[in-house]
Order: sequence, then structure tokens, then C-alpha cells
Amino acid sequence: LKRANAPGNVLLEVGEANLPEKSVVNISQIFTVNKSQLKEKIGTVSELRVCQIIQGVQLVIEPRE
Repeated sequence: LKRANAPGNVLLEVGEANLPEKSVVNISQIFTVNKSQLKEKIGTVSELRVCQIIQGVQLVIEPRE
């Protein structure tokens, strides 16, 4: 949770997407995972959270002036 306030990161509260504890989407450490490595679906984030995550990713990938 130390990185929750970093630019672009998104804090997920207890219960969001069935998470048992607060969690942080750390947009600076995004990587791909093969679907075969996933075991079970835990939950789904809301449309609002998806938008916040996309905005965070855009901070990382868009060129700065």
C-alpha cells in the first residue's frame, strides 16, 4: 500500500473485486501473463476502476513534452 499515492496507481478497497484486503494497481509494473497461468477468477473491477487504471497507464506510455 506504500505505492497507493504514486501518480497513476489505483487503490482498491477491501471487497472490491472480492479482494480480501486493500490492494494497489501499480501501473509502473504491468506485465503480460499467459491465460493458462491463471487458476481461478477472483473478481471483476468496476467500470470506474477500469477507467482509472487506463488513465494511469496512459501516464506511463504517453510521451512527455
